[in-house]
Amino acid sequence: MAHPTTIPPNSKKEPRRHAIGRPSVRVYRRDWDADKRRAAAQLDQAEPAWLVSYGLGSRRFFAVAAWPVSRPLIVEAINVDELRDLMREAELTEIAANRAYVPREVRP
Repeated sequence: MAHPTTIPPNSKKEPRRHAIGRPSVRVYRRDWDADKRRAAAQLDQAEPAWLVSYGLGSRRFFAVAAWPVSRPLIVEAINVDELRDLMREAELTEIAANRAYVPREVRP
């Protein structure tokens, strides 16, 4: 017997895709924002002092400092070029505020 909310009794509607007894339907995988995720992966490889990722839900690029900082250092942007600029600005700000440790990749 089908679930009452899936197929109302005496209904002339066709059973839904997930109804009991329906044949399975192949669902194709969608590769959402593949170009942006690829750009984030390339920037992540090019910037060893940062962890770079792309948020599918937010559709924004994020970078997290991968070296000891005085406070969590996260920057976000709508494109890779803006993110790279914000990363350089954050590095300079961190260098000015705390010269205790700056990774070699970031030193001016």
